[in-house]
Amino acid sequence: MGRIEESVEVAAPLGEVYQQWVRCEDFPRFMRGVVSVDVSGPGGSSSWVIETAGGRRYFEAVTTEVVEGERVAWDGGGGPVRHSGVVTFHPVDDRTTRVMLQLETEPQGFWEHLAEALGFVDRRVIDDLSDFKRHVEQDDGPAAA
Repeated sequence: MGRIEESVEVAAPLGEVYQQWVRCEDFPRFMRGVVSVDVSGPGGSSSWVIETAGGRRYFEAVTTEVVEGERVAWDGGGGPVRHSGVVTFHPVDDRTTRVMLQLETEPQGFWEHLAEALGFVDRRVIDDLSDFKRHVEQDDGPAAA
C-alpha cells in the first residue's frame, strides 16, 4: 500500500475552499483524471469514474467522517481502485487556505503497480491539487458554480 501526502495553498478563505471541495461532482470540470462523480448514493456514498494508467476505473466511495470546514475522510472500498484518504483545511490567513491531502492506495494490477513505482500516482495527486487550486482561485466564489 502506498501513502501519498501533498498540500497546496489556495488564495481563498477557508469556508470557500471547503465548500468547493465538498462539491466533488464538479471535479470532472477541472481535474483531468476524474471522468464523472455521482453523489446521489445513500449514506454519503458516491460513484466515481476515473482514468488511470490501467485505463478507465469505476468505484464507490463512502464518506467516513466530516468535520464541517475542517476535514473530510473517505474509503474507496474493496473494488478495483482500493484507496482511502482524508483532506484537511487549514487557514494560513484570512485569504489563504492550506489544503492537505493524505491518500492510501493499493495498486491492483501490473499497470497500477508500475504507475505507483514510477511516481505517476503522486504526480497525478499533485496535478489534481493544482487543478483544484486554479479552479477555486479563478472562480468568483460558491455562487458562481
